[in-house]
Amino acid sequence: MKCPNIKVLNIGRIHKVTEDCLAKVVNGMKKLTCLNITGLNTVKDCVVHFIAKKCPELECLVLNSCSQVTDVSLMEISMFLPTIRYLDVSGCKEVTDIGVQALAGSCQKMSYLDLSSTATSKRGVCLLANFCFKTLECVKISFCKAITPDAVAKLCKNCKRLKILHLYGCSFIPDLESIKKINTNVEVFHDLPVPAAKLSSE
Repeated sequence: MKCPNIKVLNIGRIHKVTEDCLAKVVNGMKKLTCLNITGLNTVKDCVVHFIAKKCPELECLVLNSCSQVTDVSLMEISMFLPTIRYLDVSGCKEVTDIGVQALAGSCQKMSYLDLSSTATSKRGVCLLANFCFKTLECVKISFCKAITPDAVAKLCKNCKRLKILHLYGCSFIPDLESIKKINTNVEVFHDLPVPAAKLSSE
């Protein structure tokens, strides 16, 4: 299959797509800038390696709920796609701070990053705050149980362009008033009532 001029491809949730089929598709689309392969069980680290090498213009990659994706994939992305802007690895439970460290160190144009329901912890968030502070506009770290309030505060303080922060399912109550004082631009999405957040800051 050769469609050399296609730039955007969404084959997420099409469970009949095999590893071989995906490789053939990607091989014929060197100009891809956006690829969505949500929930494909055939997507392993070796597949992400192949995609990263074959699609150097890729700016957006959605790997949501690809259960076999690990930190190795994030290392491949950081090595071959340093100009990536949009990355979604939510639901990839094998993704940890090691992968986040690779991204933070190399991907200096990242504006959207979804790490929800991964094993990302306080350390990963602090790495993003330290290295991706110039470009990050949206960070989603919902259901990451090892995130702490001080890591969130650091992210909001350092990332001046941050507009959206998802904190659903956190193990702490976000102190929304403190966050607003640190960064007036950021909107925090969470599943806890605001009055409870105010009580916790008193």
